[in-house]
Amino acid sequence: MSKTSLPWEKLDHKDWEILKDLYKDGADCAKFIARRFGWDLKETIEKLKKLEKEKFLKRVEGRFAIIRGKLKHMNHTYYEVTREVKLYFRRSKYSFKRS
Repeated sequence: MSKTSLPWEKLDHKDWEILKDLYKDGADCAKFIARRFGWDLKETIEKLKKLEKEKFLKRVEGRFAIIRGKLKHMNHTYYEVTREVKLYFRRSKYSFKRS
């Protein structure tokens, strides 16, 4: 898979922050992503849906998931980065420092 198969040029700063966060820390839901970054929940939900539609993210299936080493009951919609995004970050020397 090449870098050009996803619309990387459409990503803005917040999109990159979400992708880096989910790559680094694993699957999470809009509520906790918004809280962690101090963003509006509605805007965060819209960003996650957009990233899912563009194939950067996928929903975590099932009622339970292991998130950061803990078994979680999924009361919310959890998202994780797709395989192609994982490969991109692994190959890149992208900085994972939060701004």
